[in-house]
Amino acid sequence: MRKLICFLLCAVMLFTLSACGGKSEPAPAQEPEQTPEQAPKEWTRQGYFTDEDGNMLSVTLMEDVVDPGWYVGVMLGDFWGGNTLAQEGGTLRGNIVPDYEEGEVIVTVSEEGEDGLLLTVEGGGTYHFTPTEMEEASVVVNINTEGWGNIDYAEGEEAPDIHTEYPFQSAYIGLAEPATYTFLAWPQAGNVFVKWLKNGEDFSTEPQITVLLDESADYVAVFEEDPGWQNPVMNFVGNYQCDRARALVECFGNDEAWITIEWAGSAWELARWDIVGRLDTDTLTVEYSGCTKSIVVYDDNGEVVSQEPEYEGGTGTVVFHDDGTFTWHEDQSEYGADMLFEWVPVTAAIDVSGSELYTAEELYAAVEAIRAEFDSWEGCELHSIRYAGDDADNAENLAWLNSLRDGAGFTQVAEFLSDFHSPVEEGPYAWEPDTEYTDYQWWLALTDGGDWELVSWGY
Repeated sequence: MRKLICFLLCAVMLFTLSACGGKSEPAPAQEPEQTPEQAPKEWTRQGYFTDEDGNMLSVTLMEDVVDPGWYVGVMLGDFWGGNTLAQEGGTLRGNIVPDYEEGEVIVTVSEEGEDGLLLTVEGGGTYHFTPTEMEEASVVVNINTEGWGNIDYAEGEEAPDIHTEYPFQSAYIGLAEPATYTFLAWPQAGNVFVKWLKNGEDFSTEPQITVLLDESADYVAVFEEDPGWQNPVMNFVGNYQCDRARALVECFGNDEAWITIEWAGSAWELARWDIVGRLDTDTLTVEYSGCTKSIVVYDDNGEVVSQEPEYEGGTGTVVFHDDGTFTWHEDQSEYGADMLFEWVPVTAAIDVSGSELYTAEELYAAVEAIRAEFDSWEGCELHSIRYAGDDADNAENLAWLNSLRDGAGFTQVAEFLSDFHSPVEEGPYAWEPDTEYTDYQWWLALTDGGDWELVSWGY
């Protein structure tokens, strides 16, 4: 039954992908006009087919879509996928693109016997299929999520496997007859599971539930942010050094690191790698992809003249060590050797995570406005700056900041908190000497299309 459900779901998902212009082979080149004797036989066999090993095949004529033609869906053991295939003579031939996996297989589908199909996999085996009737679902169950979390499910009373590489946020189960299923809800980093809802009503507070699906229903796994969560990258933020190369590690999201590595070739040019990746807390490893390496050129005044990407999509790893170092391996490195960076206690810890209103880049711009002011406070040592949360962007705070800058026309607000140490000796500011100040407030605002403006700071 589960295989049948998966195949039906595969066919639905892949039909949608094709209708939206998903992955497919280019249309074959226009062949010379053929005489009736040369014209290929019209393809007519479609529907659902199975073989004696339980493998499944579907052939569907796709009309009035971006990629018209014969859509072939395949389920061979654990492999399942599909694509629109071109007709070559009396066969359908092309690549089958698997779902949730890399790679593809080349197949040829031809007629066999009175109503069967022969599937040949290039470099693989051959499969003999006969027509089958697909049972109509009388029990339809939808599973969804609310908040940041995932779900998995399996037929029976055993716990389902957790698909960490390609997690599900929703699922569909269609049954011809009642069956028992087990659902499992698991939160993303920085979140907690709250409860299951069934048809909008509270159902269970246990993340794993076993239910008899004997009627159509909608289940929702509810998650919310963990108020006590701290991005584990906070333990490693700061500046690092390796010979002429320097690195800055910052927080990003709930469990990701934002790492910038710069290697100066001269006083006027440097290479910069911008890396974002998730920290594996068991191995303290950030395995990343999508890294951009840029060449940055400066003039004699230190102003950026140009910044041109050398490549995008770079891959590699950053491994943190307990002694305050990390090892960087860049797969595209022309030098081949890994680089060992040592922590340098210079820059304050920056945390711009937890916002649904602003991007990390926008919040980093606000941090720069704060640091420009703080740098003028002689003798003060900045320890950290962190975003206070989206709740500060409300009508009351907006009205307050607009009242401080009459006519500014601010449209958005952001609050930051910082920790710093005052100078050991008394200075021009009203600080207590040699004192640690925590949760010091910084208020910024911006207008539509404008830059952040630091409006107020203090307790």
